[in-house]
Amino acid sequence: MTLREQDIRCDGTTARLDRIEAYWRGLSAGALAPPRAAIDPNRIGAALPCVFLLDAVAPGVGRLRLAGREICEIAGSEARGLPLSCLFVAAARPRLAELLEQAFGAHPPCRAPLISARRSSRRGHAELLLLPLRPRAGLPPQILGALSHDLCAGAHRFDFAGPVRIGAPPAQRPALRLVHG
Repeated sequence: MTLREQDIRCDGTTARLDRIEAYWRGLSAGALAPPRAAIDPNRIGAALPCVFLLDAVAPGVGRLRLAGREICEIAGSEARGLPLSCLFVAAARPRLAELLEQAFGAHPPCRAPLISARRSSRRGHAELLLLPLRPRAGLPPQILGALSHDLCAGAHRFDFAGPVRIGAPPAQRPALRLVHG
């Protein structure tokens, strides 16, 4: 992604995911992901419509256990019970399966830029966030996730638009100063 593309991105879309990820990191105990019971929807606040809870049902496959209003709008119907892959174009599903397999089995968060495959959609910003939850004995692994976008309302199917970040965000570099000589 170029610096210009970063400037154009919708700050609200990225900011919502930043807040969710910061909340998840605050609940994490060192290298351990937080348990589902620790998640308080009230603390997620305005980002709740783009949040979902995903259950592992097979290798690389996750089913939406809970889905916020925006996830249901993207799906075009009630999204609860659907596989997350239904929000992606067929060509993107193998990459999604790899990410889910990694997220269900590990503890670092995954973040991926997306693009809408809808032809009538203006070029906007979308991003997927996958945050593993600590597994509970006898139950399938779960992920707290979010899909935030600044696209027009309605159903969308997504493809990946660039590199996926796994783990902590890159450290912020200090701002450069202009020195007149």
